[in-house]
Amino acid sequence: MPSIQHISREREAINDTIRAFLKGRGYVEVETPLLVSSPGMEPNLSPFETTVVEPDGTRHQAGLITSPEYSMKKLLGLGMERIFTITKVFRNEEELGGTHSPEFTMLEWYQQGADYRACMDETQEMIQQVQTVLRGESAEGGVVQGDPMVRVPVRDLFLTHVGINLDTADTAALREACIRNGIHTSEDDSESDLFYRLFLAKIEPQLHASTFVYDYPMCQAALSRLTSDGKYGERFELYMDGLEICNGFTELTDAKEQRRRFEEEARDRARLGKKVYPIDEEFLALLPSVRTPTFGNALGIDRLHMALTARKAIKDVVLFPSRSLFKDS
Repeated sequence: MPSIQHISREREAINDTIRAFLKGRGYVEVETPLLVSSPGMEPNLSPFETTVVEPDGTRHQAGLITSPEYSMKKLLGLGMERIFTITKVFRNEEELGGTHSPEFTMLEWYQQGADYRACMDETQEMIQQVQTVLRGESAEGGVVQGDPMVRVPVRDLFLTHVGINLDTADTAALREACIRNGIHTSEDDSESDLFYRLFLAKIEPQLHASTFVYDYPMCQAALSRLTSDGKYGERFELYMDGLEICNGFTELTDAKEQRRRFEEEARDRARLGKKVYPIDEEFLALLPSVRTPTFGNALGIDRLHMALTARKAIKDVVLFPSRSLFKDS
């Protein structure tokens, strides 16, 4: 295991290089709140919950952010053009080891006037610069060598590894594919649930090379704009050495459609027995002021650090691993 001094120098090099790269392209670093009233709507995420209590006893439901996304997009709606933040984010019901941690470091950045393909280009260039700098800090090999990263549509991956065409596949087809591949299903599984299970079981294990996986089906579009045919979301994820490193979009700026997706996610959370948070109305009010196209990307710095130093666990790239913090509790 590397020393804490070595880990610290590596992380400093990573963060300094990211900041220099983005500031050199006109981005402004911003600070966003960690404690908010609506910490996230994604059905698969579980925020840490708390209560804000005022001196007079007034109580406010609150939670720690799972991502700074809502706050960042509010800043875009208020007129900022290129912004980034490096912040801590929090996700409950995560493992305390391996490639997961309930607290981790995220880089999130946005640019108005550019789409997800430009974001993939920028992400690749930034990571390659980080790799170059990191070679001077680490004697260990990495997985990025400067060659162009592979880009593959989700549709092609499902045709190759699952044997179904996402252009026409419905919930029944996804369920049948799960059963055929020995993947557990439940009667109340949504199309999104079934897709996610197939992706984890059949696609992720194939992603050893550095690969941008892009154009996710509408059930996985999240906060992304749809492609011109309306079948896919302009969304991508980068995988390095089998690890999901980042999740980027051409951002959805249609407030009516965004409200519909929030309401659908709220129903999914309720179905899964998870707490449903209030829709962030300020976010929806500012969304139409964001120009189209606009891209955004959320990148896990801990996992990037792992991938670029060929380490297999988050505990080998942070100074205070989660497992050590809670080992006696």
